[in-house]
Amino acid sequence: MEALHSENPRIGELIAFLGRMKTGPAEREEYDRYAEVLHSATALEVNAALDSVLAVAGDIAEWKIPVARFIRAVSQGVEKHSLPVYPEKHLLGELESENDQIEQAISELQQRAKAVQKGEDGLSAIIGGLSRLDILSAHYIRLQNELFPLFERASPQHACVKLMWALEDDVLSHLKKLTHWQKKEIDSEFWSALGSFFLLAGSLLWRERHILFPAANHAIPEAFLQTDRRTADQQPGGPQAGQGLFSTTTGTLSSEQLDLIFRLLPVDISFIAADDRVAFYSDPPHRIFPRRPAVIGRKVQNCHPPKSVAMVEEILSSFKDGSRDSAEFWLTVAGKFVHIEYRAVRDERGTYLGTLEISQDATHLRSLEGQKRLL
Repeated sequence: MEALHSENPRIGELIAFLGRMKTGPAEREEYDRYAEVLHSATALEVNAALDSVLAVAGDIAEWKIPVARFIRAVSQGVEKHSLPVYPEKHLLGELESENDQIEQAISELQQRAKAVQKGEDGLSAIIGGLSRLDILSAHYIRLQNELFPLFERASPQHACVKLMWALEDDVLSHLKKLTHWQKKEIDSEFWSALGSFFLLAGSLLWRERHILFPAANHAIPEAFLQTDRRTADQQPGGPQAGQGLFSTTTGTLSSEQLDLIFRLLPVDISFIAADDRVAFYSDPPHRIFPRRPAVIGRKVQNCHPPKSVAMVEEILSSFKDGSRDSAEFWLTVAGKFVHIEYRAVRDERGTYLGTLEISQDATHLRSLEGQKRLL
């Protein structure tokens, strides 16, 4: 990183300005001192500056406001540069198309909000507009499970995705609060929450379009961005699938049989190898937490939002040092009672080989009573 900065002193200036944002907004004289680089910064330079700071950040949440100030300062400069044009069946093109839909839905919601403020409509109009924004969740899932893993493998400067994931959680939290508004009337608290939602969702959309996507497009080989060609075997660093047999002392299965069995099991399974990288996941149609082939080989810490990483680290550490062999959790997700269990996988000598994650929608099982002995 230091070599990069010495080769491009502009990035060093951007890093210095970003660090200054941690203490509060810049005075006019300070801003003018950095004006030249701020007004001409490229997406790659901004991404490099963000990575330099966020890669070593202890608490990523502490950088939400400083980075927002930084982005506002460089936005005019970044927008001077042309955006990439993505071909058909291209991951970034598909994500950009989703952003167009999100942008339109946000614009329509803003128009409804203005009508409500003028007394021309009521709360139901805004709630109806919010329901169209359920596309946000699906969009963020694609980012987290498809683009982020590819970007992490292709570029050493990928720390910005940690902050983006945290902000995506914030956007969805605002959306949930507004969609399930408990009060019948619209008060200042509602307008404040709606304003925060507009600001944050719009800011993330801009960051994707002007910084993340151009940086990812520059770093990720074209073949891995073609959505009609990407398979589990085509992921950077992914293992080649064999066509042999799975054989143990209890029986033998073909690869096809084993894959179909995993798809039919009423549980979702993921295996994290001893180096903390995802080695396998089952993909049944009822999977609770979405996964994509790009996750193979990815550090499991990067597969979770920043707020959950400390817990993940604690579980893995306890499995590795032998102080724990399992960890169990249960929670409600979209009205489902979800049971999650982590188990340390060890060989006969007790050597840690990895972690097995087992997730299940236990809503039906939890409701069972009495006995059922007949079909």
